[in-house]
Amino acid sequence: MERKQKKILILGVGEAQRNLIQASLNQGYYVIVCDLREDREGAKLANKYYKVDYMDRKAVLEIAQRENIDGVISNSEPAMLNVAYIAEQLGLPGNSMESIETLLSKGKFRELQKKVGVYSPKHYVASSFDELVQYANKINYPVIIKPTESSGTRGTEKFNFFDEKEWKRAYGICHSFSRNGLVTLEEYVEMRSLTVNDADVFVIGDEIIWDGWLWENRSKDMPMLPMTEVFPMALSKEKKDKIRDIVEKILRGSGVKLGEYNVETYDTLTDEIFVIEINPRQAGNHIPQLIEQHTGVDLTRLLVSTAVGDMSYYEHLKTYQRENNFVTLQVVFSKRDGIFERLYISPKIEGYVKWIDITVKQGDMVERGINAEQAVAYVDLLFPDYETQHLFTDRIEKYIYPILKNDF
Repeated sequence: MERKQKKILILGVGEAQRNLIQASLNQGYYVIVCDLREDREGAKLANKYYKVDYMDRKAVLEIAQRENIDGVISNSEPAMLNVAYIAEQLGLPGNSMESIETLLSKGKFRELQKKVGVYSPKHYVASSFDELVQYANKINYPVIIKPTESSGTRGTEKFNFFDEKEWKRAYGICHSFSRNGLVTLEEYVEMRSLTVNDADVFVIGDEIIWDGWLWENRSKDMPMLPMTEVFPMALSKEKKDKIRDIVEKILRGSGVKLGEYNVETYDTLTDEIFVIEINPRQAGNHIPQLIEQHTGVDLTRLLVSTAVGDMSYYEHLKTYQRENNFVTLQVVFSKRDGIFERLYISPKIEGYVKWIDITVKQGDMVERGINAEQAVAYVDLLFPDYETQHLFTDRIEKYIYPILKNDF
């Protein structure tokens, strides 16, 4: 008897979804996409395209029912609640809406950390600027004001003291970025170093797969922005086990059962492990592709296959011998506003470059990096060994940077 072709619904056709669409096609699945942007490549790649707002919960559920889908996924953070909703309504592989909401909301996430007994800074969630001001004397400085539901550090700003005019400006920006209209005031947790212990982990039932460890170095000029992604993360087993234990407590406490999750942690000045956030989606900055380059494990293939109940690749990974390649991705930001001229790559490092993605054109106006989407280029490098990798990676801003007009 002929095997039925799996049908997968993907919410969104933008850059973040393109690899999901291609991986699904590569697996032989029938791919259905929803998005208003019919000109995007993802709309053309898919087997069927619906010109529908993927945030319209009723509309996407009707499409899922009509198409009799086997699974639903997305990499769009705002869409993850709709992914969970469809999975719940149709009894498909996935997560409850409550579990995803807990991870998406910065306020609920901090409460979950307290509940499971791991480190969490003091925080308050405000629905108005006046309410935010009421908390100004109840919290230790410095503080961060940030959108309660957003991504990519959008609007996030650090303050060392209360300044009504500046706080009002920051509140307005954060309110505009926050999907639920709420703004969070939180104690700023000082980093012991500019290195974040990052990971993309995969949850399948009670099992959590840890192939996605990496270091994420940040620039001293822009400490909130992810700048240099480094594989492998050369931490001791004891330290990794400690991070793993904390993250698994949070994930199990949230109730999630399936999917890929981006985890960011760092060490505080008092040697606590601080989990900044756990996003219920794949990481940006090409992280899934870099994990495959580093280990040979294709987490995107695992994501799309398990979403439709196909466990063949998951079973394959149980005996797969991982690689250990020395991979670095440099996310290039400008340190000032100006006109982009070109990307400088030192001759000393260009032999290790595998690919370059420049997101702006010569003559474009670029801004000083504040949010993650302001990256002007991505440079992927492959090194022969750990020593060579860190010889360059630890001072990489000397070797790769944007040249703006009048910089000569």
